[in-house]
Amino acid sequence: MTNRLTALALALVLLLALLAGHAAAQAPAALAIMQKQRELHSAKDEEETLAVKIVDKRGGIKQRRLVRATLTAPDGLSKVLVRFVAPRDIANTGLLIWEARDGDDDQWLYLPGVKKVKRIAASGKKNRFLGTDFAFEDLRPEALAAHRYESAGAEALDGQDCWVIEAFPATERQAADSGYSKRRLWVRKDITQIVKREFYDTKGRLEKVQTDRRLVNVRGALWRADEIEMHDVQSNGRTVLTLERRALDTGLKDSFFTETELAREGT
Repeated sequence: MTNRLTALALALVLLLALLAGHAAAQAPAALAIMQKQRELHSAKDEEETLAVKIVDKRGGIKQRRLVRATLTAPDGLSKVLVRFVAPRDIANTGLLIWEARDGDDDQWLYLPGVKKVKRIAASGKKNRFLGTDFAFEDLRPEALAAHRYESAGAEALDGQDCWVIEAFPATERQAADSGYSKRRLWVRKDITQIVKREFYDTKGRLEKVQTDRRLVNVRGALWRADEIEMHDVQSNGRTVLTLERRALDTGLKDSFFTETELAREGT
């Protein structure tokens, strides 16, 4: 009996060791997928004009238009400038993002009504962006250093095989500054592109779902979504971004992504 129990205990220990090794192997695999998707889908510079439709829980609709410019440096870090161009009451309102290696990005907001550039505190990046269903933190590039990635298996989405990856804040500070306890990401296996995101609030409840639609191959391995919907499942509001125009590698300069340019009106 003793020998039998010893054998069972040894088998259990071996099984646990195998499971632990399997779990450990999944973490770098998930991170590798996220690194690959970022490398494949980065352009040197890019400019998009997007129609914005904001639908509230009662079905009321607001229409806006914005221009989003992105510059990716040789070190892989990006700068992003978002500026509303319509309607008149919100035109020239803008957001500037400088991505940081450690995930602690710099963000500035320009409000033309007060003619002032305001730096957004780290704790303020969880707030909603100008009445949309996107938070300030949703608008930055996928911050690999700010998250810990784990594999959550695979499943088909709209007929396409996807990896499912869970992203958690990497540190206690990142957790305190984020509005999310985790995100679930669906990454298409054939093109390594994120096509769906679920956002869970700090209590672990599903808060929002982002769906990327109308995927187009714009160049080589580079894919983009021509329509992005962010659905707040708790309030039943939604924001839809629809592409009107896109230009790649037009020669945008680093000097365009400054506080001075952010505050420039009438462009």
